[in-house]
Amino acid sequence: MDLTHTIELFKEQKTARVERAITPRDKGRVFYEGTYWPARVYNGGDAFLADFALDVSSWVTVIGRQGLTLLVVPAMSTACA
Repeated sequence: MDLTHTIELFKEQKTARVERAITPRDKGRVFYEGTYWPARVYNGGDAFLADFALDVSSWVTVIGRQGLTLLVVPAMSTACA
């Protein structure tokens, strides 16, 4: 069974820090729960997020995964304070 295309959305969302920039075309890397993970922006059909890039040291919310790649969205500023 090939699960690399299956998207799993997490019930509990947590924050992570971007370690390698994430662009609409390229995966990046985040530090999440004590380790590094490949990550990409999850747009869920949102046109705004389709062109969103995340810089190093920015905070993101991890909302799910696809295979070993975490799916992230920009964290709200209040979540990082």
